[in-house]
Amino acid sequence: MKQITLTMIAILVAFSSYAGDVLTLNNEKVFEGKVKRIKDCSVVFKADGQKYEIPASEIFSMRFEDTEDKVYTNYLELLENNGNNKCLNGQLDAENFHGKKGGHFVLGFLFGPFAMIGTALANPTPYKGKQTYMMSKHKDEFSDAEYLSCYKKKAKSQLIGTEALGWGTWILLLLIL
Repeated sequence: MKQITLTMIAILVAFSSYAGDVLTLNNEKVFEGKVKRIKDCSVVFKADGQKYEIPASEIFSMRFEDTEDKVYTNYLELLENNGNNKCLNGQLDAENFHGKKGGHFVLGFLFGPFAMIGTALANPTPYKGKQTYMMSKHKDEFSDAEYLSCYKKKAKSQLIGTEALGWGTWILLLLIL
């Protein structure tokens, strides 16, 4: 009986020491699983039997278990070519420099869904964003289609989210009063 117990404990210790790939998000949540693919702007991660596609802008760090894994070696190549990753550069420029978020909060508060529709129909570019044009290190990519596509998506989603927050605040004030 002791041998069976010791064998079971040894097996449990062996399984618990087996660690998969670890993904840490910007909000400090940590997930253990397997990185399946790394795309230009997202990571496909499998944990608890489910696949998740996580935007690269939401990932703080990744730790790989197997350094010989093909996904890991591709990840290292992607890091080496990070200056050439136009989509990620576009997203980061839009997130850091585009738009006046306070103004869009007020627009959402005052005009609600109409402000969000207006932003969805807008065509944000780094040339129109004064701060983006001045602060970006990727001015040479401003005319690249991939860069512009990712820039527009990120700028629109960020500003629409801010307007939705303003509209939500207006609705909460109505409910409270």
